[in-house]
Amino acid sequence: MAQDYYYREQIIEIFGFKENFLDELESEKLVSCEELESTQERVFPVDQVERIRIIFNLVSELEVNLAGVEVILEMRENMIRMQRQFDQILEAIVKELKLRLPEI
Repeated sequence: MAQDYYYREQIIEIFGFKENFLDELESEKLVSCEELESTQERVFPVDQVERIRIIFNLVSELEVNLAGVEVILEMRENMIRMQRQFDQILEAIVKELKLRLPEI
């Protein structure tokens, strides 16, 4: 079974960056964490870990600064939203065509 969340220490170990980098991402509101009710420890949901991976790659491999990362992430989210809308439109067209065209 896959993990639903990761502890800060796990993320730091996985990516190999310093803890202050993760703090900076949080302070810039590029990622967000949750607090476990049982232990009140801060954890990152899987979707935020994926976001951290993208940010880390942009910063470490492409040398993008955090302001640029913010713009890129916003553009990425817009593209994903547009793709979903496009898929919905396509589904509606296919559905309509199936209703209007006789079966061959």
